[in-house]
Amino acid sequence: MDRDPLRVGLYAPAPDLVDLLPGLGRLREADPAYVKRAEQAQAMARRFAREEILPRVQAIDEACHQDPSYVDWDLWQKANREKYTVGFIPERMGGMGWSALDATAVAEEFSAACVGVSALILFNTFGLLGAMVEFRAGVVLKMIREMVEAQRAGRPLFWSWAITEPGAGTDVEEARAMATMRPSAWADRVEGGYRIQGTKCFITNGSLAHYVVATLPTDRRRPLETMATFLIPAASPGFRVGTVERKCGQKASHTAELFFEEVFVPLENVWEPPGRGLRHTREILSVTRGFIGTVGLGIARGALERCIRYVYQTPFGDGRMIDVPWVQLAVADMLQEVAAVRAACYNFAMALDAFHVMKLFRTPAVRAALAALPERVLLGEPLAALAGNRRVSEAAGRLKQGRVTEDTVERFVKDASAVKVAGTDLAMRVSCRVLDVVGLEGMARKHGMEKCFRDAKAAQIYEGTNQVNRIDIFHREVGRRLESIERGGDRG
Repeated sequence: MDRDPLRVGLYAPAPDLVDLLPGLGRLREADPAYVKRAEQAQAMARRFAREEILPRVQAIDEACHQDPSYVDWDLWQKANREKYTVGFIPERMGGMGWSALDATAVAEEFSAACVGVSALILFNTFGLLGAMVEFRAGVVLKMIREMVEAQRAGRPLFWSWAITEPGAGTDVEEARAMATMRPSAWADRVEGGYRIQGTKCFITNGSLAHYVVATLPTDRRRPLETMATFLIPAASPGFRVGTVERKCGQKASHTAELFFEEVFVPLENVWEPPGRGLRHTREILSVTRGFIGTVGLGIARGALERCIRYVYQTPFGDGRMIDVPWVQLAVADMLQEVAAVRAACYNFAMALDAFHVMKLFRTPAVRAALAALPERVLLGEPLAALAGNRRVSEAAGRLKQGRVTEDTVERFVKDASAVKVAGTDLAMRVSCRVLDVVGLEGMARKHGMEKCFRDAKAAQIYEGTNQVNRIDIFHREVGRRLESIERGGDRG
């Protein structure tokens, strides 16, 4: 397809994961299957990104500019057939059985090609992650079965996570901010459940969602103490999609307003009761913020790879731009920054696999069930009914809480925030510097670098602004210790 002999990034042979992260070589000795699966995921994703996503990037960006609700359904169907839409679901249940390490490799490759397309395909894991965090076995099994059935039928099935509000953006993700926020959406207790009223905004996949996982207070005067988590089918009476935002970057990823007009939610769809909603949100963020760091890494890598190819192909004096010493130094600076952030992203992914919710699929009971039971039983009604039994559900919840403690969640929020800031700030720095290197001619849309610049800014804002992520980092590392010292001083 491409006759250029310079093979970097998406054009390089894969897998090259261990070449990029040599420390994985030692891990490969200890757990060869774990690293091999990640290498296979990387190779598969790089091929798909290069052959399917990259050739469509400009056309999709232009189509979404004309119509923010545009979706390249042909591309989505190709991704769906290759099971990217059910990546985290165990293989024995019809998915790909991704670890966090596998998913990080896929997210980096997809985002290097187009972060908007990457989000459209991969961010749909929010729904399943939210259920795994809650870990009611019946809910998780029902969700997996529905996702697998939709994937096999080629039927879109989207989930969205509705946090941000017009009157309270990142406030909903941070306890001290939530204490003074003014909710734009809330839930009133009624017979048999709750009625939802209000507005959410800037919701990824909001216009496509079949199900919305929403965090809402049951007392607008005390949002911190009464935040709860609800599962809301988009078919519910009173649910309505508003504006699909016309964005500067990441156009292929839909962002929409959601309106709730007396939407009834039965008690079985209350995922976390009042008072537990922030805990549920924080636990999801303790995973997803790290993946947004990888998205930022992918944007930076995509900008840099496009820059390298441009300066290699562009004449300058008696040679090419790539022969100029200051260009080489600029490229070297960006390469080392990308390498450093990549190490942080993959270190975080391996920590998720070792200590967080991802390890639940590797518990002895779950592994034994997956190994012993055929798919028809794993996805069948009898097992779902058993898992939905109150005692079974409570036992699963206790198992999960014992393995993923409150302290683990807060530690991972800090680590995820650090990776998120590092990756998304990297995306902004590299995409800016790339444009400085290539000049006005290199900024032409056909080269793709100006799109990377447009894409980078949004990544610094969603999943908690980088300012709030920095507050989380400070509070976990220093702030709590200061508070402890001050309390001790008061007692003395």
